[in-house]
Amino acid sequence: MALSKHIRIVAVMAALLALGGVGFGGYRAGHARGAASVPRPRPPTVRAEDTDRDGRLDRWTTLDERGVAVSIAHDRNHDGRPDKLELLVAGVRPFRVDYDEDFDGSYDRYDSITREGYAILTHYDRDWDDAPERWIQRGGSGSIVSEWIDNDENGAPERYREFDPQGRMTEEGIDNNGDGLYEVQRFYNPAWRNPLQPMQEEKDDDHDGQFETHIEYRPNGRIERIQQDRDRDGRRDVIEYFDDSGLVKVKIGFDRDGDGNFEEWHYPRGGRSYVGYDDDDDRDIDRWDPPGPPPGWCEARCRVSATPVDRPAR
Repeated sequence: MALSKHIRIVAVMAALLALGGVGFGGYRAGHARGAASVPRPRPPTVRAEDTDRDGRLDRWTTLDERGVAVSIAHDRNHDGRPDKLELLVAGVRPFRVDYDEDFDGSYDRYDSITREGYAILTHYDRDWDDAPERWIQRGGSGSIVSEWIDNDENGAPERYREFDPQGRMTEEGIDNNGDGLYEVQRFYNPAWRNPLQPMQEEKDDDHDGQFETHIEYRPNGRIERIQQDRDRDGRRDVIEYFDDSGLVKVKIGFDRDGDGNFEEWHYPRGGRSYVGYDDDDDRDIDRWDPPGPPPGWCEARCRVSATPVDRPAR
């Protein structure tokens, strides 16, 4: 449909004004009737470049209305699609960088960049639904400090891991049932021959958010001792020591009165248990149930007092 003369004139004048052309009476846009000049913002523009001079565009810089760069897109694999996007501060420094790591046309990772220029936090969002499946926190040297994994994308990571400056794991937590509480927490000693062998392990046996079981391991992976909070009051009340095999219990302590001290000790020997008591909480056995201490106890563990009275020490 043909435009009316009035509409065509308005359209032409709008175009002239947008381009800064001459308006009525020879005045430039914004100068009619002596009015002060009002700068009109320019729409964002994109500057395309062929940085490696291979005949294909591989970098696109978006400029704001002032001509300041706000983002730079890169085509790293030369397929014609951007796969890296830098968002800039003041046209110079990136504060966020997005990556299309599998080159499928969607950004699936982004880094938060510090003023010093290194990535302090990396988010992985493989399905690009704004719910990251993995976060990585980095230190100043770029090494990984910690990691969170949220496979079901509910915002509550099922696993976290922490690392030392050399990138060796020192701690991890596991949420097995997806309720947002870690049922297992492990601590590692990177200096051990097998650095993936836990040094300590804590377990939340009843999924109440409190760890009731604490296990300590030897460097060979065998259990050294287990502590438990069986009455769920937040303090250990049972402790079990194991032999070098990590299978046989050699000493079991009980805190019967909940004061944090083990006053009752059981020593399994030869199919029976010998029971001793530390009545004054000085970490010495003060008395024994019949038939007394286990065979060989005093030869190895007793103190001799001035009376003399044998007093087995723990």
